[in-house]
Amino acid sequence: MTRTGLLALMASIAMTGAAAADCRIINFIFHLSQNDSVSTTGVSTRGSACVTRLRSGATSVFRSAAVTMPPAKGTLTEFGTMRFRYKPNAGLKGTDRYSIRVCGSDRAGSGCSTITHVITLE
Repeated sequence: MTRTGLLALMASIAMTGAAAADCRIINFIFHLSQNDSVSTTGVSTRGSACVTRLRSGATSVFRSAAVTMPPAKGTLTEFGTMRFRYKPNAGLKGTDRYSIRVCGSDRAGSGCSTITHVITLE
């Protein structure tokens, strides 16, 4: 499905040294020009870090990104340009959530969207 102003964010997978430990975040779509609020889910096994990388493309340009709600059960840091790393605290199970606000423009105009990640800690 193609729509003007539709942006797809690919969340990269962060692997740790342990072969069975990883973090997987579900891909999601948001509209900068519509000032969306979207939610995505992910799973972190054995305390693995999750990495979200925002990439500008042919239909979108990201100008800024900032943490608007930090996680309660881990840390969220920005490293590099438009890349965020979530690391859960050791030994925790359950869920954690955090939000990132992204601003920029797409084919339909400019605006900001808030992306909330809900991570299951296994």
